[in-house]
Amino acid sequence: MNDDLDMSENYDVIIVGAGTAGTYMGWLLGKLGHSVLVMDKDERNEVGNRLDIIHFETDRIEKAGIPPFKVGNPDCLEIRDKSRVVTPDFEKTITTQAFQTIVRLSYFLQRMYKVVESDGVTLKFSCKFLDLIFENDKIIGVKIEENGQKRDIKARLVIDASGTSGVIRTNLPPDYGVETFKLGPQDVMYVLLQYLKWSKPDDPHPISDTSHIYYLLWFGPSHTEDSAILGVGQPGSYENARLTREAFLNRADLPPYEIYKEEKGFTPYRRPPYSLVGHGFLCIGDAGVITYPFSGHGVTATWMLCLIAAEVIDNALKTDVYVSREKLWEINVRYFRDQGAKFAALFTLLSGILNFDEKGWNYFLKKGLIYKTGEDDEIPEPNKEYEEDMSLGELLKFLGSLLGGLIKGKLSFKNIKRFLNANGLSGKIKKHYEKFPENIDEFDGWVIKADKLWQKKKISIKKLPNVEVKYH
Repeated sequence: MNDDLDMSENYDVIIVGAGTAGTYMGWLLGKLGHSVLVMDKDERNEVGNRLDIIHFETDRIEKAGIPPFKVGNPDCLEIRDKSRVVTPDFEKTITTQAFQTIVRLSYFLQRMYKVVESDGVTLKFSCKFLDLIFENDKIIGVKIEENGQKRDIKARLVIDASGTSGVIRTNLPPDYGVETFKLGPQDVMYVLLQYLKWSKPDDPHPISDTSHIYYLLWFGPSHTEDSAILGVGQPGSYENARLTREAFLNRADLPPYEIYKEEKGFTPYRRPPYSLVGHGFLCIGDAGVITYPFSGHGVTATWMLCLIAAEVIDNALKTDVYVSREKLWEINVRYFRDQGAKFAALFTLLSGILNFDEKGWNYFLKKGLIYKTGEDDEIPEPNKEYEEDMSLGELLKFLGSLLGGLIKGKLSFKNIKRFLNANGLSGKIKKHYEKFPENIDEFDGWVIKADKLWQKKKISIKKLPNVEVKYH
């Protein structure tokens, strides 16, 4: 067999990565009539196997137009509308409205593969991305290896949906207009999942979808009613996550259980690149660092980006032979002025919230300062647009509660000051992103100011009995 066999084929769009981001993006463009190739290095039945059960926000599923889930089908365990948050002292459980669909990832992807193929998208598996093809310093395709054969595939647009590795984005030329940083230990949340089976299921045990937010730890639904997933995420290392789980277990009074499966992985925990587009290039999903700041979920967040991107790409493909950076720029503008601005603000605000100690978290949660409490201690579902809108009266009440916590010794002056500083910086960063430049010529100046704002973001430190965790 000749490893250097040179065969070529052409598509409008090539997407590297057949996970939730790449598959959805390909589907949107395929339905619009464009020739699309979605390729993945793994075998078809192995994509998504690293994680079994994940959560999708139900309203985002509907907005994305994903074919409906049905409880009882292989890819849907349940659809729920309630979650719970437990205070660090284990004295109070707060009920929250959170409309979520509990999905088995691999089964979902297998279902979507049939859907996208029916809409004309080409899927290639066990197909490894090797390198980009350039012409006049612009991307015009990719070099791949499939079944031991290497060949070129040409395209008018290449999309990086390769996950946290960002195999294309991180290897772009340094002057291509997209940051090429790689995710380091402080840029991700290391997640450990233990699948538990309660030894005495009739005895009291944590209800599924219960979070212990102080530890960034949760009990999620698993395969049966007498089981659960114990998950924890922390930056820095898997060891930080393990030690945090250990600190929790030393405090929690859990009934006996058996661990029948363990999984691990990581999700981005940093700001995205300032630009997601270049000549003939777009990055989405974890490759573009698109995740919800408070939860680490990124699937439905990326789907919202894809809806914008599909519209812009469709117009570009209809009017131009080559999809230039200028033609894709609207994706940046529309994304960063909306969801991107809100996520940037929330990520900054976290640096003030994560700094509080256990006593501070108890006060914040019991007073409803993080979640708005409603009737019967039930909290309305968080704002679907991921921003906090406070009236003047609510703001004054909030500040009064902070002052009360200080007077009662529940909150420290140092942590309140850091929280208020983070809140102020959060507002400035949000306003700056909402002014993302429509004119590419103004982008470099916008980046300079953005850099200065992000440099003001402080590191938060959580001190547990057995580990100190830093949040950059």
